[in-house]
This record gives sequence, C-alpha cells and structure tokens, in this order.
Amino acid sequence: MSETVVHRHFTLSQIDDLRDAAHSRDARYDSSLRDETLVVLAADLGLRVNELVQLTRSMFDLEAEEVMLPAVIQKDYPREDISPSAATLRLDPYGHFNTVRLLRMYFSDLEANGHDYLFPSRQSNHMSTETARDIVRRLAVEADVAPRRTDGQPADPEEAHPHAFRHSLANYMLADPDTRLVDVRNRLRHRSITTTERIYEHFQRR
Repeated sequence: MSETVVHRHFTLSQIDDLRDAAHSRDARYDSSLRDETLVVLAADLGLRVNELVQLTRSMFDLEAEEVMLPAVIQKDYPREDISPSAATLRLDPYGHFNTVRLLRMYFSDLEANGHDYLFPSRQSNHMSTETARDIVRRLAVEADVAPRRTDGQPADPEEAHPHAFRHSLANYMLADPDTRLVDVRNRLRHRSITTTERIYEHFQRR
C-alpha cells in the first residue's frame, strides 16, 4: 500500500504575515524588499524553487503585467520530446499581492546595483535553492507561521518550504468559484491534467 503524500500550504493571511516578517528582521544588510519579493513571486506564480531563483528582470513586462518563463529555467523532464515550452503568466490575476507595484520598487534597487537576476548572490549570479529555502524557513519561524498540512496534523514553522507556496496557489485559485482545475494546471504548468487532479483532489469543489 502506497504512503499518502502530505502537502503543505499557506493561507493568504499567513502569506501576509511572512511579508510582514521580511520587514521586521534585524539583518546585517537590508534584505527586506528582496525577501518580500521572493515570498510574493512564489505565492503569485507558484514557481518551483529552482525556477524562482533564476528569474531575471528581462523576463518581466510590468506594463503588460506579465512574466515570460523561458523553457531553459523550467523543470527539466527526462525526455527531450516533452520538455516544457516558454510560458507567459499574468501577474497577480486575483489581486491578492499588488505584485507589479512591489516589483517596480524592487527593480529600481536592482537596476541601481547593476543586477539582472532578481535574487543575486555574492557567490554566483543568483542565490541557491538552499538559500531560498532558508529565507522562507527563517521568515516562518520569526513570524510563527506554520504551514497547513493536508493530513490535518499540527505543523511547525520549521516545515515551511518554498514549494508550499505552489500548493497555496492551487488552494486559493480553487477557492474562486470561476476557477477550473485546468486553470490550475495551466498556472502551475503541469505536464498533464492528471497530475493536477492527483495532487489537488482534496482542494476540488464537489
């Protein structure tokens, strides 16, 4: 018998708490806007963590309120014939995050420092996936935000992970009566609708 996979997600109010925590940290340098932007883009776009850290300013069209994800940064599939194609996603279609306004402020800082990658690193062009995980975990601990578990068991802030934002996106999308499961599939860029059905069966409206 296969073991049930437990998924974790944040509520919209918890995401707000994480954003607030980004601005209450006592860090060696001011990373508040960077950390808030990381949280918002993860929650708005439902990106995998390896996609999140590879975002660049040139992928965004803030006038059109869109981001274009080139195939090269998307999840690698084992077969060449089913590799993902470039995907264009609308920013903040549900109006939860004020993403474009936040990005305008953040891009001004990046441009002043000559960075194209949204999340630059001193060691390489962009931060590592582990650094992104550490940021989310640290914010959750500082804000005392424990992600919700699909098995109903109590969670701990230490369980917070960037992938929880991907499940959060599906959760709040399916809370909208006009959203179809195929819309979730397209936003999350699953290879098959079957994957979406399997993962988010517990979120579906009957």
